[in-house]
Amino acid sequence: MAKPAKAMDRVGKGIRGTPRDAIIAAVSHAAIRGASFGLRKSLDTLGGFIGPLVAVAAMLALAGNIQLVFWLAAIPAALCMVVLIFFVKEPAGHQAEKKINFRLSEAFRLNRSVWVVIGLAALIMLARLSEAFVLLKALEAGISPAWVPLSLVIMHAAYGLTAYPVGRISDQIGTRGLLLCGLSFLIAAHLTLAFATSVWLYVLGTVFWGLHMGFSQGLLGAMIAGATPAHLRGSAFGSFNLITGLVVLAGNTAAGFLWHSFGSHVPFVAGAVLSLVAMMVLAVKGQPAK
Repeated sequence: MAKPAKAMDRVGKGIRGTPRDAIIAAVSHAAIRGASFGLRKSLDTLGGFIGPLVAVAAMLALAGNIQLVFWLAAIPAALCMVVLIFFVKEPAGHQAEKKINFRLSEAFRLNRSVWVVIGLAALIMLARLSEAFVLLKALEAGISPAWVPLSLVIMHAAYGLTAYPVGRISDQIGTRGLLLCGLSFLIAAHLTLAFATSVWLYVLGTVFWGLHMGFSQGLLGAMIAGATPAHLRGSAFGSFNLITGLVVLAGNTAAGFLWHSFGSHVPFVAGAVLSLVAMMVLAVKGQPAK
């Protein structure tokens, strides 16, 4: 049952991500768009920081009763539904364009600026491995399996503490320089983790990884919102999530092959090279849309 449950969880994430980001774009003034998406990422990451700690505490308090822990985890999900139903409203005067049938061809109505951002995001996602590879690397660095989840806590702490400030800064200076910083952190993370032979070197790599996330994820959402006409933002975020999701699937499949065929350091080195390519593309393209 674990695999179907995980699949349902991922389907739910895919369904909720696009309308959530479209709502944020609709209610955020252009002057604070970066801060809005940065705040969303920081709050989301706060859950990723607190959640594992609560899960560990619950497992200890309940003598390892994992079924009950999952029942407890359903409570905040139910509360989210309550908030969504009773407190989240469509922006005043906003009405979705009514259509009889949905067609994939709607994606082709998006302008070139949106596709440039989606292409850049896809390249960045290809350069960044799944966090699962980071967790596997922890074992090679000498971390006990029982403490491996704490690496996610460290990563999310770095991510959550930077996403909102970076978003606010982007509203003042734009996104290009901040994204270049984020890719620099990703290169540092890849190279550190590729050759991490000690716990402290591994922890440094996870901090770099979290900093990269904080310097990129909120900005990409804000860039999509800024480049897209209001009536097409749902299509834009849907296309963004679809394409980056497919790229992540292909990239992680290739990374797994490289790991098993040539060693654990090879996927991280390849990720560093792709990150450098993304930096060069961003430098050539210049300032993306805010």
